[in-house]
Amino acid sequence: MRVVFFRNIERLTKGLSNVKRLTIIALGILLSSCHKRTQATVAVPEPLPLPPREVVHVVVPVAAPVPVPLDVPASLPVPPGADLFEQAELAFAMGDYEAAIQDYENYLLSVPNGDRTDQVLFHVGMAYVLRTKPPANWTRATASLRRLVNEHPDSPLRPEATLILSLRSRADQLAKDAKATSEIVLELNMELERLKKIDADRRKRP
Repeated sequence: MRVVFFRNIERLTKGLSNVKRLTIIALGILLSSCHKRTQATVAVPEPLPLPPREVVHVVVPVAAPVPVPLDVPASLPVPPGADLFEQAELAFAMGDYEAAIQDYENYLLSVPNGDRTDQVLFHVGMAYVLRTKPPANWTRATASLRRLVNEHPDSPLRPEATLILSLRSRADQLAKDAKATSEIVLELNMELERLKKIDADRRKRP
């Protein structure tokens, strides 16, 4: 069959150049080969679908965390004298100045160099001034405030204590001046009465 094919090609391409004849022959061979492959093609069944993959869950054991002991105390330590201070502050806020003075002074005895000493001294001075029964005691009040000013120069309460002491000093000076003025006026009046009497006696003489 291929011989017949080539003979027909030679007959049809007779008179053409060798290049064209070879090209046509090559195309003929290619077409003939494709025709044979098409005829020899066998239907191949489609591949069967693969079964679904089985998912395997792998459980990796994890070690439980080991608790680390912490050196944390069960409760923070209470500062010394804290109960006395809180009790005194409550009495001061409620206006029970006599009880507040007692608790503040107990605090100073138990914690002489405590962190709240300046605040205690200031409130002691104020309590001595504000109380009414017994009456105010400026001597003890000024003593407490002076201790605050002298022993706690960096305290935020120092300016207020200094102002109170300054105002009290001025009041004392005015009181002294008023007393002195009263004494001078009294002495002057007595002298005037004496002079009046002398003048009256002179007039009675012949």
